[in-house]
Amino acid sequence: MSKLIKVLCLLSFVFISSSFTENKTTQNFKSFTGKITGNKVRMRSSPDLDSEIIKQLNKNELVLVTKDCGDFWAISPSSSIKAYIFRSYIIDNVVEADRVNVRLHPNLDSPVIGQLKSKQKVSGNICETNNKWMEIDLPSDVYFYIAKEYVTYAGNVEFYAEYQKRKDEVERLLNSAYFITQAECKKPFNEMNPEEAIEQFDQIIKNFSDFSQYVQQAKDGLALLQDNYLQKKIAYLESKANITRSDKAELTKAIEKASNSEANDYQPKKTTSLTSKMKFWESVEDSLYLTWTTFHPEKKLKEFYKEQEINAIAISGVVESYSQSIKNKPGDFIVKGENTPSAYLYSTKVDLDQYVGKKVKLKVSPRPNNNFAFPAYFVNSVEVVQ
Repeated sequence: MSKLIKVLCLLSFVFISSSFTENKTTQNFKSFTGKITGNKVRMRSSPDLDSEIIKQLNKNELVLVTKDCGDFWAISPSSSIKAYIFRSYIIDNVVEADRVNVRLHPNLDSPVIGQLKSKQKVSGNICETNNKWMEIDLPSDVYFYIAKEYVTYAGNVEFYAEYQKRKDEVERLLNSAYFITQAECKKPFNEMNPEEAIEQFDQIIKNFSDFSQYVQQAKDGLALLQDNYLQKKIAYLESKANITRSDKAELTKAIEKASNSEANDYQPKKTTSLTSKMKFWESVEDSLYLTWTTFHPEKKLKEFYKEQEINAIAISGVVESYSQSIKNKPGDFIVKGENTPSAYLYSTKVDLDQYVGKKVKLKVSPRPNNNFAFPAYFVNSVEVVQ
């Protein structure tokens, strides 16, 4: 009998000691910023593997850990997660029933993530997708749970606050950039002003690398804007240049040919040497390339000229030297055609001096004419007309 008493006393001591240790651990716990260490890590409604899955988190996402729950960490939900309650239980923003379920989505099949007490005040808006429900912010006593093995320490509470601040900023920039993009894409080319959207997309790509999901969305938005801008620009220039059917057919053929070939197969044409005239225009081309890269982050110079060749237009006429010393002149040469207006020319790829006095067919890309009388073009290639 005395042995039984000793065993019972020992078990009682172990139970009391473990309870004391657990309480002490809870009391000493400090909230911290946790980093997710795996992909598709499940965030649950309760600290057990049988509970509802709220969402899946990606690797390197940050969470605010607020409680120690054995094998799970309790985390504070982000402000982007909303909750829903059935409107029949709410009168004048006051709960008129006890233990009213708070759900993750506005339907009865959605997981219950909390409960509201009778006479508790709530505020929210009627759900847009189901007017029988009210959308509210998550109650302060609602927590979600992640298995400890998928969370590592990333910093203190202040670190998470700074993270949330940056997240809010990148979301604001992304929403603004997409809003501007949608507005600009509805305009005709000559009225488009995409610089603000480009700047915001570029800011996200350069300054928010820790938010890879938003960076990818910014790249997608920039590509959408660039594609729309380019298509409208081509159409606009075609209409202004009065391109013939044969020239347009050649342009279409060139675009199709480029689309069916690998980018790595492209080798830019090289000249054996640059004349003094050609060297003068190198700085102008460098500036245009830098502007182009705002639409095409991380693209190389050869890709810039590949696009120039794909979108080039054809003009023909006799090349003449334009040697007058005039400030801001848009080219060192002029091409004069029988049925087409004259145009200024320059090139860093073709020595146009060799074609002076000859009738030629040119593949050209539009350039600023600095308010001179004729349009200006960069010459990609020359073909002598026999």
